[in-house]
Amino acid sequence: MSEFHLYLVELRKRKFANITKIAKILKISSTVWRKIERGINPPPRKSLLDTFCILTCVKEYEKNQLYQLARRWKPDAATNSLKHNLYHEGLKQEWTQAILKENTPDYPHKYWKPLIPSK
Repeated sequence: MSEFHLYLVELRKRKFANITKIAKILKISSTVWRKIERGINPPPRKSLLDTFCILTCVKEYEKNQLYQLARRWKPDAATNSLKHNLYHEGLKQEWTQAILKENTPDYPHKYWKPLIPSK
């Protein structure tokens, strides 16, 4: 795996098929976790990743790989854009805003720089 969010999904699916369940155990919003797994939100803090690794029973080398990928994280192409399967010309303004909100990170990260929304 070369991307943090894809590796995170692979590790999660070993023990938890349901995002909602692991999000509740980690005590974060399932929406926030879903955005992390899509590559929209930056990687979470190390303490949360530690708990995730314990819950999913990852091996030490997998944990180290996860941290390395987290350090090299780059925003997904859909971050801060209208790239979404519901977008089309003539879309109502409130839908456009909803898509932008869905593709905008929920919290800052030292490696994330806001992208200019595409039209």
